[in-house]
Order: sequence, then structure tokens, then C-alpha cells
Amino acid sequence: MRLVHFSDVHVGGLTADPTACLDKRLAGLLNFMVRRRGRLHTDYLARALHRIRGLAPDLVVITGDLTTIGSSEEFATVLELLAPLLNSRQEVFYLPGNHDAYVSQRHCRAALEDAFHRLNRGRWRLEELPVRFAVGPLTLLAVNECRPTAPWQSCGYLTPAATGQLLAWLDAPRHDGEKRLLIGHFPLRDSAGRRLGWRRRLHGADPLAAALGDGRLDLALCGHIHTPFRRDEANGAMELCAGALTLHGLLNVVDYSPASGRFSQHWESVADDGPAPTLVGPILDPAGAGQ
Repeated sequence: MRLVHFSDVHVGGLTADPTACLDKRLAGLLNFMVRRRGRLHTDYLARALHRIRGLAPDLVVITGDLTTIGSSEEFATVLELLAPLLNSRQEVFYLPGNHDAYVSQRHCRAALEDAFHRLNRGRWRLEELPVRFAVGPLTLLAVNECRPTAPWQSCGYLTPAATGQLLAWLDAPRHDGEKRLLIGHFPLRDSAGRRLGWRRRLHGADPLAAALGDGRLDLALCGHIHTPFRRDEANGAMELCAGALTLHGLLNVVDYSPASGRFSQHWESVADDGPAPTLVGPILDPAGAGQ
């Protein structure tokens, strides 16, 4: 069976709300205009959706940051871009990134909740996270780590309640052949196995990082860091960061063989007009990379 994973599309710079000049959205708009607008390739998303159709996955996982400042205009744009996925019978799971939950404005929150509802086929409400669901022999645990933060922060938080629920699921006995996957926006560790810096890290990540290291988790899928990476634990577990799709043009493809009980992983590129190369193995994020 197959999962295809992408993240950090960052459709950006759009809002008609004048109050955006009074909160974190102003910093986000300036950052987008000065640093990101010329580097992000929205056409990579259309190419990725075409490639996904050919890859025929059992599930598409989107680990957040569809938008830049979480505006209703940005969500409307990205949902239109994702229409081929929404209009297909493809199974999809989406959870928000820190840019999707950028501010506490009521209409921004409503746009996020609507996008979550639509992309997940109405199966859950955002406030129900964390959730546990099965795809074949895989048990997926998905958690919302994102809430509005100060303008100088791009970090996430695991609440005690969410942590307790996730650990209860992880400590329960496995059924035969079960593999457990964590879906979140933030990496538990960087590509070298270190905590991210205070401003960008997932606060409260240590119990889940320990679960990946001791085998209670088999795989963790995330985004947030814009350069993709694969990090292998000594026990064979993996943490896979999809990076920014519109920056690097890479899809993270994970295959699982029930017969062998093993995962394999490769990168699919949509970043050029020719045949897409298959990139195998880790792509390490340089020091200081991220969002």
C-alpha cells in the first residue's frame, strides 16, 4: 500500500481585511512579499496533483501550511487549486500548519475549519483532533499542534490532553501486523536528531520523540521545515519531512509491504518539465533552514 505526502504550499499574500495591518498578518505579508513570492512555484501544486493520480496512493497526507497568513481569501484560492483532489475519490487527510492557524480572527478561524472539513470529507471537526484512524494495517494518529502565536514565533504546542491521548493509544497493545504513524505539522527533531530552536520547535515533543526512538511509533510525517529530510532511527523507524512543495517540488512517497512488514520511501520531483527523477534517501536541511 502507498501513502503520498506533501506540505507547505504557502499560497500567499491575499487578504482584503484592513485589520490585517494590526496583527501578525502584516509581518507575514511583508515576509511573503520580500522573501518568498519569487521563490514559490504555485504551478508545482498542479503538477503534483497530476503526479499523484499516476502514483495511485491509498492515502494523500497534507501536513499543513496551505496558506501564508490563514486568510479566507488564501483558503478559497488553495481549495480551488486542490479541486482535482477534492473532486476525485482519492482518500485525503489534511491538518493545519502554523500559517493556517496564524491569528485568532473569527473569519480566519472559520476559513480554516471549513477547509479542514472539506479536505477531510466531513469526517471530523478540527476541535476533535487528535484522532486515530486506520488505512489497511496502518494506524494513523493525527494531532493539531498549531495555534496563533506572537509575530516572532513559528512554534507549535502539544497540549497535555493531546499528549495523554496519543500516549494512551501508543501504549495500547498492537493488533497483528499493525504499524503506527504520527501525522503532525512540526518535526519531532531536525534531520540530525536535535531539537529545533525554541522559536520554531514543537513544544512538548519529547514524549513522541521517545516513542519513535523506542519503537512505539514506526513513522512520523511532518512539514514546517522547508527543506525535505528523512531521518532514520536506530530501530528502523523514520521521521519524514515533506518540505515545501512549492519551493522544492518534491512529493514524499511511502510504500508499505504487509508481507515483509517494512516501509520504503522515495522522493518524486515535479520541479521541471521533463521526466521526474526519483530521489532516494535523505535530503538534509542545512543549518538555519526553516520557516
